[in-house]
Amino acid sequence: MILAAMTLCVGLIAAPADVTGKWDGKLISQKDDGTSREDAALLILTQKGTKIAGTIGQDEGDRHPITSGTIDGDKIVIVAKNANNDREYRLELTLAGDELKGTIASGDRKGKVEARRRKE
Repeated sequence: MILAAMTLCVGLIAAPADVTGKWDGKLISQKDDGTSREDAALLILTQKGTKIAGTIGQDEGDRHPITSGTIDGDKIVIVAKNANNDREYRLELTLAGDELKGTIASGDRKGKVEARRRKE
């Protein structure tokens, strides 16, 4: 009985949270003049085990494919590429319930990302 309980606990700890779905949010970055800029963000994610695929962008019409994505516990790392200009985006996010928060970087540009799971 103790062995069965331990096996169940290990199984619960080892299974990553499922981030599949649409996540609406915002990207906050700093402009060259020092002021802040806020843009919409939409992450459309699919997850199989610890691998994440999908797209990121501002909305349904602005999509950039995820070239690599992983989840380890509550930590998510996503790399996506803009097909129009080959710009690469790296997101490092933390999952807390139905919220993702973290950073985005593209070259020397950096910003913050906040998103909530869309209720569908």
